[in-house]
Amino acid sequence: MFARQYGSLTGSVAFQYFPEQTVVLTQATSTPVSLSEAKNFLRVYDDIDDTSIGALLVGVTQQVESYIGRDTTPRVRVSLWKRPKFQISIPRVPVGTIVSVVNIDTAGNETAVDPSDYVVEGLDRKMIRLSSSHNSLKVTYNSGYTTCPDAIKGAILQELSLQYKNRQDSSQPSRTSVNGLSIEARHLLVGGGLYEYDR
Repeated sequence: MFARQYGSLTGSVAFQYFPEQTVVLTQATSTPVSLSEAKNFLRVYDDIDDTSIGALLVGVTQQVESYIGRDTTPRVRVSLWKRPKFQISIPRVPVGTIVSVVNIDTAGNETAVDPSDYVVEGLDRKMIRLSSSHNSLKVTYNSGYTTCPDAIKGAILQELSLQYKNRQDSSQPSRTSVNGLSIEARHLLVGGGLYEYDR
């Protein structure tokens, strides 16, 4: 998304600050809001809709994560830079431990970068400052909250409630939304300082 390649006319190189690609190696095993918490919020006291509510809960959680650019639960990610800058930004805060930094040469051979050749800076929003240039760089790291902020849980519950109650009802007016998220859920995230796109 933020990657820039060789200039087609000038042949000059534009180095990358943001990664060209990021994938999840270890998916989330749960949602920050449990099924029982969701049912209590929805005031659902039987098990008839458990499968539907569970699926909707996963979808709404992904929707909120996409909106704020954060992982609500722990997972492992790997990001790839081609022609990285000497300072690169790790996506999807909060970023925990940097597991490995690997150089990939032009032949595709991978070599671990010595920890003395780079410095990790920042708290939950991390950057890596490199002391030498690299052809391509692959960084494996832990991301996501171990304890999800209440503002995010509240936004998930609010959005879940709106989508659950308005399902399959064509007579309901369209919900007002910003980038696919309801105004009510967005207000909770903005109030919690979680409205930035941290990609």
